[in-house]
Amino acid sequence: MPDKAGDEAWASLSSGLGLFGFAEPDAVARRLLIFGEAVISSNRETNLVGAKSLEDLVAAHFLDSLAPIVGCKLREPVADIGSGAGFPGLVAAIAYPALQFVLFEGRAKRADFLRRTVEILELSNVDVTKMRAETAGRSGWREQVGTVLMRAVAPPRVALELGIPLLRGGGEFILYVGRKGEPDFEELAIANLLGAALKDARPVVVPLLHGERHVWVFRKVGRTPSGLPRQSGTPARRPLSLADCST
Repeated sequence: MPDKAGDEAWASLSSGLGLFGFAEPDAVARRLLIFGEAVISSNRETNLVGAKSLEDLVAAHFLDSLAPIVGCKLREPVADIGSGAGFPGLVAAIAYPALQFVLFEGRAKRADFLRRTVEILELSNVDVTKMRAETAGRSGWREQVGTVLMRAVAPPRVALELGIPLLRGGGEFILYVGRKGEPDFEELAIANLLGAALKDARPVVVPLLHGERHVWVFRKVGRTPSGLPRQSGTPARRPLSLADCST
C-alpha cells in the first residue's frame, strides 16, 4: 500500500472518487496509488507518461480515465485499445473489479509493464494482449466485445476504424475526444460505414482538472464490412473519408 507521502495524492484521489459515487473510494484509491507508483518507477525506462509524481497522475490520468464512464453500463468484456500505461483500461478495471477487461497493447515493453502491474495488484479480471488494434479487429476478437474504450490513441477518424470492428451487436464504443464537442458529418458517416451509430456526445467534468473534456458513445447497430479494419498502419496513414463511405 502506498504510504501517505502521497498524502495530497491520496486526499485528492479519494475525494474525486467520492464525487463519482464510489461506495468505498479509499479501497479503490489504495490500489490506484499502488498502480501509480508502478507507473512512476517504470517511467524512466519505458517512457509511459509525462507525469512525474502521484499527484500529477491523479487528475490528469486516474480521474480523467474514470469520468467518462461513471454511470455508463459497461458490457463485458470491456476492451481498452492501445492501453499504453493502462489509461483508461487498467484504471477502470481497478474501479470495477466485477467486470472482465482485456487490454490491447501492441508495444512489447508497455504490454510487459501492464502484465507486471496486473500481477502486483493481483487482478483476476484483467487480461493483457500484445496485439495491435487492426490485428484484433481481424482476429477472433472481431465483433466479440461488449464495450470498447479508447483514450489519446488516434484522431477520431482513425479511432473509429480501430474500435468499432471489435464490437458485437448492441456493444458500445466510448471514445475520449478531449475538446471536440460533437462528431462532424464525415465522422458520423465513417461510423455508419463501420456498422455503428452515435448514441451520445457530451461534456465531461473531471474533478481537479480544468479544461474541456468530451466523450462520444457509438452503438453497434450493424455488421462491419469484411475489409475493415485495414492492415496495420493503414488507418493512420490514410484515414477513412467520405469517399470511402460512398463506394
